[in-house]
Order: sequence, then C-alpha cells, then structure tokens
Amino acid sequence: MTTYIDKKFINLVSPQLDKFSWKKNDLANCRCPICGDSKKNKTKARGYFFQKGNDFFYKCHNCGAGHSLYRFLEMVSPLLMKDYSMERWKSGENNRSNFIEPEKEDMLGINSKPKFKPIPKLLQNLSKIKDLSKDHPALQFVKLRKIPEKYYDILYYTDDFGSFQTKLDPEAMALGAEERLIIPFFNKTGDLVAAQGRLLNLKSEQNARHTARYITVKADKSIDRLWYGMWRANPKKRVYVVEGPLDSLFIPNTIAMVGAGAIEKIHPRFDCSDVIYALDNEPRNKQIINYMERLIEKKCSVCIWPENVKQKDINDMIYTRSHREIKSIIDQNIYTGLEAKLKLMKWRKI
Repeated sequence: MTTYIDKKFINLVSPQLDKFSWKKNDLANCRCPICGDSKKNKTKARGYFFQKGNDFFYKCHNCGAGHSLYRFLEMVSPLLMKDYSMERWKSGENNRSNFIEPEKEDMLGINSKPKFKPIPKLLQNLSKIKDLSKDHPALQFVKLRKIPEKYYDILYYTDDFGSFQTKLDPEAMALGAEERLIIPFFNKTGDLVAAQGRLLNLKSEQNARHTARYITVKADKSIDRLWYGMWRANPKKRVYVVEGPLDSLFIPNTIAMVGAGAIEKIHPRFDCSDVIYALDNEPRNKQIINYMERLIEKKCSVCIWPENVKQKDINDMIYTRSHREIKSIIDQNIYTGLEAKLKLMKWRKI
C-alpha cells in the first residue's frame, strides 16, 4: 500500500520535474530541482527516486542531496507534502519515520478547501472600490478599464500607498503618499500575504521614468511565487493563466502570476488541472518569446494569439471584444509540442 502511495505522489509532482521518466518499476529519473543539475548540459538528469523496502527515497548524484519522499516534497511542493502525509497516516503507518504526522486541522479536513477570514485589519483601513463616490478617481479608473463590477468588492483604494506598504512590509522602502489601486493577495486561510499597488495618477504614468506603474509588496517572504485568484479558481475545470491580476478578472477560472521567473512551474493546487497559458500578445517582446519557448519545452499548453488580434493584453482587448469572445479566441488557439513551436516561429517578430 505504501509503495502505491509513494509512486502516486511521485507522479503527481513529476510535472514540476524536468526530464522526468520512469526507468523501471522501482526507479524514476529527473533533473535535480534542488541544485538545478548541470547548467551547461540541459540533457543531464542525475536525480533519482528509488525504492528501499516499501518506501521511495530521492538521491541526486550531482549535489549529493538525499531525502525521504516526504522531505523531497516538503522542499519542492509543500501542498503535495501535506496530502502525502495525510494519505500515509490514513494507511495506518502511524509509527513510520519517513513522514510526519499531519497537523490536527488537516486530519479533520478543515484545510481541504479555502477557508476565508474576515477582512484583515490592514485592508479595513482602506476603501473598497464599491464604496467610493461616483466621481472618485479610483472608481473612474476601474470603470475606464471596464473591470466587471462584481470585483469592486475585492479591490481597494489608498491615498497613501507608502504608509500601507510599510505596514504590510516594515522592511520595504516607503514611496510616500501616492494614490494607488490596491490588489490584495490571500492565502488558503484568508490571510493577507501580499498586495499590488497600481498607479492611478495618469500624469505620472505618462512621465513614469521614476515611478513604477505596479508595485508588489509581500507580507509573507516565505512565499516564493504569488498567484492572484488562486483560491477562487476551480482546479477541476480548465484553468487559464495570464500575466496580470486585472487581466484575470475578465475570463472565468483565471489566475495571474506575478513575476514569471519560474513561469512553467504551476502551483501544486493545479498540478492535475487542464492549464492554459495565455501570455500577453507581444510578438516583439524578447522576454515573452523566451517565456513561451520555456512553456512549450515543458509541454505546456499555450495560447498563440491570431494575427487579427492587435491588442497587447486582455484588458486592452475588452474594449472591442466581449468576455465570451476573448475566451473563445483563447480556446481556439491553444497549441502544444511541435505544433506550438511552429506557430510561435510564425507569430514572433524578432
């Protein structure tokens, strides 16, 4: 039974592992996600999962890392680690040492679904967009950007972003009293873990050499990557991934990534989901091209926008197309593998 559970979770984490494959029934191989394996030779894969008794362990022949499967999942995919711990516990192996007893809340199933708390105190000091007067610049801004009204309840306004920023992260360098739209990020239990401030001063935007349009502040530094809308999205349905939080508000079941350094590593919540990446429509942007090449190499499904779409992102497209039409365009232009490579070659302008 334990062997079955271990193999199940190795397969669940495998989409995050480059060059993963089963060599034998009791041996799997991948590029080591701990050390990154060889930087010169991308074909080298020196990480191994091997069976010892009824359990699987991990060993890298490059960096020397050696861990139980539990410890490996703890480093690579903490959410899968919790699920793994739970399954091993339920199997009756309460005295085994290769995993840790689940927390009481997990054993009771309390954390099986997002459980949101009342609005955090830091946000209570701000104004919800839905509560602003009709002539308020922040409300005018979201209307100008055609953001659906149903989201006015989760967007906020501050006239002193610098103060909000330092309260969220005391180590942050304060910017002063700027007016900004606040886009909050929550964890599974409803805690405020980060926020993004979107500049509202249009004059500053036009002369934005010294002013960032978007500023992201983390309250929880342990979070490696921020995903906006993650706990609203249903992993059992098709999940769309876009680049900006505001873009994600126009297409159902869409999440947004903040920072795309590890763009191809989707959050473990969506490991088994049908995930579609719809990056910005910028065929002359070298960074976008690089991201798409990496996604295609990882065998991810990507949307490659057709030539008749000229706008650079979904928020711009919404001025001339309906939500349903944009979603339909994405669904009709999904590519993977060799076909995706060929489409990308035709789409790119550099």
